[in-house]
Amino acid sequence: MKYIILPLLLCFSLGNVNAQLLQLQDPVSSKNFNPEKYSGIRGTPFYQDKWIRGIVTTNLGVYYDLELKINLYDNAVFFNKDGEPFELLDKIVSVQLLPKWPDTTNQMVFSKGMNQAGLKPDQYIQILVGTGAVQFYRSDIKQVSEMSEINAGMVKTFSNTSRYYLKKGDQIKFIRLNKEDILVFFGDKEADMNSLITEKKLNLKKEADIIQAIQAYNSLP
Repeated sequence: MKYIILPLLLCFSLGNVNAQLLQLQDPVSSKNFNPEKYSGIRGTPFYQDKWIRGIVTTNLGVYYDLELKINLYDNAVFFNKDGEPFELLDKIVSVQLLPKWPDTTNQMVFSKGMNQAGLKPDQYIQILVGTGAVQFYRSDIKQVSEMSEINAGMVKTFSNTSRYYLKKGDQIKFIRLNKEDILVFFGDKEADMNSLITEKKLNLKKEADIIQAIQAYNSLP
């Protein structure tokens, strides 16, 4: 038995080593982020312009404790290596940002692959409620707009548009943040949900309150 266990342990150890080495290897030099690419555009293409600690799940494994930025304009993920940003080239399954590191309970989780309701499969979508009968998603879209300014001519600026989606069963629907759009998804438990919304004074125009309402709905028998 020991002759079987030892090779298994060795393989497991080597797998862990490979995962660690993959974080440390230099990526392809042509894939480093060139800040000059957007030098003529005001604003930022990133979800947040500062580095945020996080975890990336890829087709090759899970990479922990990276400093990350998500480029929502090009739908790419960059990590900080010795003060230089490099694109993560693996096929990414999900990205978890931990804005209050080392507290890992506060997370922002991003994934892609949705192709309904106008969403494109390569878009990074934030998962606000990812389990249960009703799920809730947010899409932040970065676009470049042009405006004419006195003494500056035409000026390009990154603008951000946030869109929200609810999923029930296999259907994903774009929604506005209002009671009418959201209560449709609670129709089978409408009386319970109306009582809960009133009791907790939830405002279904606010993202945090909608999350709370959906979690409550998902917990009902």
